[in-house]
Amino acid sequence: MKAENNYEKSVLENGLRVITAPMPATRSVAVMVMVAAGSRHEDRRLNGLSHFMEHMFFKGAKRYPDSMAVASAIDSVGGAFNAFTSEERVGYYVKLSASKIRTAYDVLSDMMLNSKFDQDEIDRERGVIVEEIRMYNDDPMSRAQMDFKELFYGDQPLGWDIAGPEEVINKVTRADFIHYQDIFYTAANCILVVAGGVTHEENMKLAREFFSFNSGGEKRKPLPFTKLPGKRSFLRNREIEQAHIVMGFPIPGDEDPAQPAIKILNNVMGGTMSSRLFHEVRERRGLAYYIRSGRSAYTDTGAIKISAGVNLAKVEDAIAVIMDEIRKAARDGITREELEKGKENIKGRTDLSLEDSMSVASLYASHEVLHGKVKTPDEYSAEIDAVTLEQVNAAAKKILDEATVKLSVLGPFDDIGVFDKRLDA
Repeated sequence: MKAENNYEKSVLENGLRVITAPMPATRSVAVMVMVAAGSRHEDRRLNGLSHFMEHMFFKGAKRYPDSMAVASAIDSVGGAFNAFTSEERVGYYVKLSASKIRTAYDVLSDMMLNSKFDQDEIDRERGVIVEEIRMYNDDPMSRAQMDFKELFYGDQPLGWDIAGPEEVINKVTRADFIHYQDIFYTAANCILVVAGGVTHEENMKLAREFFSFNSGGEKRKPLPFTKLPGKRSFLRNREIEQAHIVMGFPIPGDEDPAQPAIKILNNVMGGTMSSRLFHEVRERRGLAYYIRSGRSAYTDTGAIKISAGVNLAKVEDAIAVIMDEIRKAARDGITREELEKGKENIKGRTDLSLEDSMSVASLYASHEVLHGKVKTPDEYSAEIDAVTLEQVNAAAKKILDEATVKLSVLGPFDDIGVFDKRLDA
């Protein structure tokens, strides 16, 4: 099936979806396998298994029997490889010279189809992942984000750490890995996306040769999100020299019609160095070193988050100023000049990112794996262009509701109450 914006999508006989995004001027190629899996697909007993499995796929299979063989295969052709796990998707990728494309298919398919899950390797990797968990827990910025996630979504998969707790990592068995692979690593639940110096015909030929999944399986959906009651604020007492605060408001899922307007609202509020929050909190008042807002959107829910690193003596002031800017945007909206500037910033950043074949592959893979369809760069841009000032201001009024705000603070403090009260007018 040929579609607009220079991509093609086909489905192999075994059910594997194959997408090609040719970039003729590019000498490299990015080969990505994305899976509808992640921490939102886990229960408490197996929280962290998706991420653990991502590690184990690099530990040896049939043609590449150990991690050194995998790394050497890619290093020997000057390529790069890695993987990532999120709440709703897991991705594996190799980027290399287009002239060496077969190596990428060979390595990735061996991982997907023939991984050994050797018991000694599992036991050895437990220690690696435990140290990774501890590393992020020790990093104040990362820990503050995790605290906010737990506060915002509560005790359910979306609120849990993607890497899982240490006690789960130390208990999962080889049988757990094999069972998880049987359920999630099927042709129907995986997508192969290749971007760069490649044609669809080449991609399809290599996909048939290497990705010989058995037919069957099904597209998996994450466990449903439930809105849970909970506290408005959370404090983690830690002796550090800079406080970290995260504040957020709920937003609808990624496919909601309001999302393009929310993207612009987020950009205007804290997405750039000329945004309202950056200018007011950092540049004008000197209350924070970093401050930004971000949009975390999942298939059925999400958040606009405001994050800041703040002088220990000025946390109350920073929260108060942020809330003033929130109320101002909810009450008065943004200006037409901000609307146009936000649109051009979003589209410009997208254009810059799409010069890289890996970013192109990730764009096509992500929407396909989450929503069962491709959304092209032109379609993204058209959505942004179509947003009206009235739509952004309606989104601001609905979303930036102080009654729904939640706050997480990390720093050497004893009482969250003094910070919580600054959320109120």
